[in-house]
Amino acid sequence: MTSDDPLAGLDDVPWAQLQHSYGMADDVPGHLRAMQAGDWEGGYPPDALLASHIVHQGTRSQAAVYTVPFLVRMALDRRLVNRHRIVGLLVAIAIGLDNNYLPNGYDPREDRAALANLRGEADGWAQWIREAEDDEQRKDREETWAHVLIAAEAVVRCHDSVREALPALTVLLTSDSPELRAMTANLLAWFPESSATSIPLLKAFIAEEDSPGAAATGIVALGLLGEPAAVPFIRRYLDSPIVELRWASAFALTRFGIADPAVVDVLTQVVARPPEKTGTMSFLSGSYMSLAAMALAATSKGTTLQAVDAMLIGLADSTGVEGFDDRYYTGQVLFGLVFPGDPAEPPQSFGDLSDAQQRVVRFVADQGEAAWPSGATDALRRWKVPTRLSELRVYAGMGQLGQ
Repeated sequence: MTSDDPLAGLDDVPWAQLQHSYGMADDVPGHLRAMQAGDWEGGYPPDALLASHIVHQGTRSQAAVYTVPFLVRMALDRRLVNRHRIVGLLVAIAIGLDNNYLPNGYDPREDRAALANLRGEADGWAQWIREAEDDEQRKDREETWAHVLIAAEAVVRCHDSVREALPALTVLLTSDSPELRAMTANLLAWFPESSATSIPLLKAFIAEEDSPGAAATGIVALGLLGEPAAVPFIRRYLDSPIVELRWASAFALTRFGIADPAVVDVLTQVVARPPEKTGTMSFLSGSYMSLAAMALAATSKGTTLQAVDAMLIGLADSTGVEGFDDRYYTGQVLFGLVFPGDPAEPPQSFGDLSDAQQRVVRFVADQGEAAWPSGATDALRRWKVPTRLSELRVYAGMGQLGQ
């Protein structure tokens, strides 16, 4: 190895003593080397294979912390391709899955408080371990406590480790790759404690960026950082001729409780007719529609007929594999809004439903069951509305499907 090798020192890490989602992490060096070489295995990119081990389904592992220095050096290595995917992996290491924190942003103080509370409960755990009925149960309880503590520590250490690398990574905002610039802006969104440095960088990036998706990503990042002083800058893009920038501005403004008619109009327009997805807007897998729906749901306008109709139009147009994320997330938002929780008194008939609920039920009843949006079946069942298509159509006063 030479000093300019991003993986220098890789074998000095005690990987076999570290945990990830599938056991011990002695396979991590191989995944990192495959990423550096660009080797694919079984049709899967190497960064995806590594992610499945160290941040499986968003669960940050003990081993993930130790990959950060190598991933940072790889992200900065101009010889490597697809560096935006490496930065995307750093995002996952820092926060897990972004859908857990959208549309409100990430507050690291919550995870630190959870870890502190867990450590404060150590005596209680020790007592629970001592009360084990036999050695086997005691060992199981010791392992449970160790696993819980390691997992909570990994969450905090992962975020802190990536945060320490931010000063080095901000240079990527001026990369030749719009995908890499955009993913770097995405990364900055998740570190509010670094906002004093990140916000000026993001403003300069947005002002100079020629990729609509990348610039929109920067505006969303400003909103997620939650600094009110950024509001005037964000608002200037609300009447942009570029739909991605209008959407990003409206989304970000709702983060500050701003939901005037101009903001709501932009969000409803995008929910119904979102921009084409590109690799430069990666929040929530690039789903402009779902992020707009989430922003609407965070306002008092989410259950209006205007907002509901917009979501239904968008869902109707979301087809095929490419529309999966739109259907999944927007469906979850819509049914959570229109059929919230468990009703105190379930409706006795279709006529007992609100206008918005009736429109949603008719929309669902006009789809084949395989095309029902995510959340539909659970929501209808909670509200004692039929969940078999034929019965639902009778309930809604509709004929057979296709008539």
